[in-house]
Amino acid sequence: MSKVLTDIQIGQKIREFRLQAGVTQEKLAEELGITFQQIQKYERGVTKVNLVKLQQLAETLKIPISAFFQDGSHTAFQLNDIEKQVLAAFRKIRSETHKNSVLDIVLGLARDLSSQ
Repeated sequence: MSKVLTDIQIGQKIREFRLQAGVTQEKLAEELGITFQQIQKYERGVTKVNLVKLQQLAETLKIPISAFFQDGSHTAFQLNDIEKQVLAAFRKIRSETHKNSVLDIVLGLARDLSSQ
């Protein structure tokens, strides 16, 4: 039987997924039609999140609702088509050396872009 999560644990996941998505409390509240103070209460576990609001949160943050109930810290990003293609191709690479080379290239490109 799976563990029942507390309001605090659900709140922590809301915060984690909101930050991963790069969304402010204010923006999330606006999308949901509530105040940012309510988002703060959800994230601290002070207020229970009802099922309808949890579904709206998942939709707004572009994550599956099941992400709130998975154990551990998971990245719950929805991949776009290009990311899916890259991941599928990467998984076909058998050589760990080649995989590490691809990773080095991607990290290098990301560093170059962030310094511009």
